[in-house]
Amino acid sequence: MPEDVAGWRRDWEAMMRHYQPGRDALLTAGLDAVQALTGRPPQRVLDVGGGPGTTAEAVLARWPDAQVTVLDVDPVLLALADAALPGRVHTVSADLGSPGWTALAGGPFDLVLAIMTAHYLPEQRLRDWYAEARTVLRPHGLLLLADPVADDQPAARPAEAPQQRRDSAGDPWTDWWRQLAGHPVLEPLLRRRAALLAGLTSAEFVAPVRWHRQAASRAGFGPAVTLRRDGDHALLALPASGEVR
Repeated sequence: MPEDVAGWRRDWEAMMRHYQPGRDALLTAGLDAVQALTGRPPQRVLDVGGGPGTTAEAVLARWPDAQVTVLDVDPVLLALADAALPGRVHTVSADLGSPGWTALAGGPFDLVLAIMTAHYLPEQRLRDWYAEARTVLRPHGLLLLADPVADDQPAARPAEAPQQRRDSAGDPWTDWWRQLAGHPVLEPLLRRRAALLAGLTSAEFVAPVRWHRQAASRAGFGPAVTLRRDGDHALLALPASGEVR
């Protein structure tokens, strides 16, 4: 893997801050809350949609002895995570759009992170995903979800077309991927990525806090706690109940 990995991962974080206001403070607030809510540091952590492992790196900076798994469908991003954090993270290729991701993820985990991931799934699939996420958590484990989350409104609404912005020339998402295009080491992975993601689209589903609370409760989670809100984005903590439903 080329020496450009550090720069690509740094630029990835800069790009994500464009789409997720207050990203750094949000992640800090989430990690700060883990021990307060569970009473102990997490030993096993799963980062779903973990991309190039930048969030996993923050977890390891907080808890160096944690076993961290990064799960993503994108082979390019997983390769960057492997290159930057060799031996410190376990990477898993899996699609959250299919229930089979739970068998690939392993577990049980003390902490599951879903940072800018849930909005990719359509409404019913996200309901099912909550139930699946509960099965990979230990009793009294914790799910941290950070995503566009509406204030409590009567109905869910679609996101404001971030996918359209990403497909436009000059936006941060397009610019970031343009950096990687044509690199001889990454070219095979980029071709594989194109094949894997063909036909996959982001649902851009954005629901109010009440919707997430109800869906998670039916899946076996305790009451959701809103740890932080920054504009249209929120950080939710969802404790797993003692039994899987």
